[in-house]
Amino acid sequence: MESKVNVVHSTTGSNNPEVGTEALSRVVREVLEKVFKASLERIREIVQNTCVECGKKRDCSPSRLEP
Repeated sequence: MESKVNVVHSTTGSNNPEVGTEALSRVVREVLEKVFKASLERIREIVQNTCVECGKKRDCSPSRLEP
């Protein structure tokens, strides 16, 4: 799986470290959200395929998988 991240340097020319920290935090948060969403989607696919393959007649909905 390949991911491409586009980064816009909104702090170019700025010497304010708080602005740079905020921008970096936002980029990291956005990247992590995408990674987690992709990971959860892949786990859902694996669980659904496992339920289908084993032939069990049980509810495999996401609400059943949560603790």
